Amino acid sequence: MTDLHHDLSVLNKIVKEKYLHTIPEAWWHDFNNGCELTVDYSPWLKCQNSLPQWLASAAPKCSSALLLDKARGALVGLAVADAVGTTLEFLPRDQKNISDMVGGGPFGLKPGEWTDDTSMALCLAETCLHCGKVDLTDFRNRMVNWYHYGVNSVNGICFDIGNATRYALDSYLQHGPEWFGNTDANTAGNAAIIRQAPVAVANSHSLLHTLVWSELQGKATHCATESVDCSRLFGVILHHLLNGKSKAEALSTKVCPLNARSALINAGSYRHKTRDEIRSSGYVIDTLEAALWAVWHTDNFRDAVLLAANLADDADSVAATAGQLAGALYGWQGIPAEWRTKLAQHEHIVSLAD
Repeated sequence: MTDLHHDLSVLNKIVKEKYLHTIPEAWWHDFNNGCELTVDYSPWLKCQNSLPQWLASAAPKCSSALLLDKARGALVGLAVADAVGTTLEFLPRDQKNISDMVGGGPFGLKPGEWTDDTSMALCLAETCLHCGKVDLTDFRNRMVNWYHYGVNSVNGICFDIGNATRYALDSYLQHGPEWFGNTDANTAGNAAIIRQAPVAVANSHSLLHTLVWSELQGKATHCATESVDCSRLFGVILHHLLNGKSKAEALSTKVCPLNARSALINAGSYRHKTRDEIRSSGYVIDTLEAALWAVWHTDNFRDAVLLAANLADDADSVAATAGQLAGALYGWQGIPAEWRTKLAQHEHIVSLAD
């Protein structure tokens, strides 16, 4: 199995030899010459009649009622899984295991209460609804209100925030809206993907807009290449799930401009790995691979979230990422009723998805 923590030169070679066909040909020269791949969507936003095949939106395979159920599932699934995973947050693997939503964890939460993953997702959902787009100033201001005043926190206090997110919001307050930092590779945390469901839900009709909004919201706090890459890949997968694609279809290898580690996840690096070969840290590559592994190896929402959460370490975020995938796949109805009932602010979260 390919270890995604291998040196990047090793991973680039693997992609060149085996998976270059998963990258659109327009990016082959840059990839082969060791350049970081970036995507400028502006030409396609101006002329959407000439989209390349890799940006083609999925043809819906479900009714409008089922699409709504999947939209609710993605956002409620994020929050439910966050609430399940918080019990094991920061713990070593297998020091403790869970089989239900029980609360506790490092913040002593009640069953159904959630952490920063959901708080940021609520801020993002509100921005999408209020502005009709990802307005970075509005989104950042909402996150600042959460960070400083506990707005959109489950208990009125910001009790959990990632280091890179904290630094990003402090830098925004100091330098203004032109700040785009956390570009270094060692700042490639998972914050962008753990809150991403609202932009996929808002743009389920358009893969292009899903990716534009996904990457933009991520850059509010995380501009490292691998963070942007994972937002792009996660957006593609969520788009296909929300439009009724099966797990096998949605998680199949796509053609997408991605750098080596994300390209290998796209190629299915997780599918044949054992639990011991899956990492569950806050590094965005680890989080996305672990979440996809958990969904791939289960056939219902409960099992996917429990498998993800019991990986421990950054358990709430791995679970929240898996919860978005599983929620979009199995829908709101597929989330255990007892978990939905326990979920703090369930009706409010459903209303945002609607």
